[in-house]
Amino acid sequence: MHNSTILFATGNQHKVDEVKTIIGETYQFKTLKDINWTTEIIEDGTTFHQNAFIKASTLYTAGNPLVLSEDSGIEVTALDHAPGIYSARYASMHGSDLDNTTLLLHNLEGVANRHARFIAVICLIENGEVKFFKGEWYGKIADAAYGEGGFGYDPIFIPEGYTQTTAELGDTVKRKESHRSKSFMQFKTYWEGRDQG
Repeated sequence: MHNSTILFATGNQHKVDEVKTIIGETYQFKTLKDINWTTEIIEDGTTFHQNAFIKASTLYTAGNPLVLSEDSGIEVTALDHAPGIYSARYASMHGSDLDNTTLLLHNLEGVANRHARFIAVICLIENGEVKFFKGEWYGKIADAAYGEGGFGYDPIFIPEGYTQTTAELGDTVKRKESHRSKSFMQFKTYWEGRDQG
């Protein structure tokens, strides 16, 4: 196992904690807070891949040789795949999770097609080499928010094969099946495979 410390391009400790439950506690991550990064990174890409690359490459060119970033969001079929890359700021630039889910439910009032999917794209840059890993999680949007667990859109997303929202189902299901779990397991397979070479 490489014991290198990976700079995770996030200030969101929720994400780091969730990732460690997926791939294991042996991975060492630094966050933007750990390196006192205060410069805003402008995510002006039009896809998850582009925004993940923008975050990783900005930190890489600033002198960090091993950077991992993730861009994720939810796409709703009936809303022309919105909110998509704008998921975190759907209601407003500084909107809360509750603001975002409330707006999404409002925009789907009276809409029969509730199909949606979560997408997570990871970008890893190591000494100039760029790798991407992508995970998807299909389901539908509930008619209201249910459950206290999770964060983001978890209270209104019902994964395929279930009748409860992610917030009701809890962390065990997320760790096994979520978009983030799928993308980070791909990363883990790649990372540990390098040690066999």
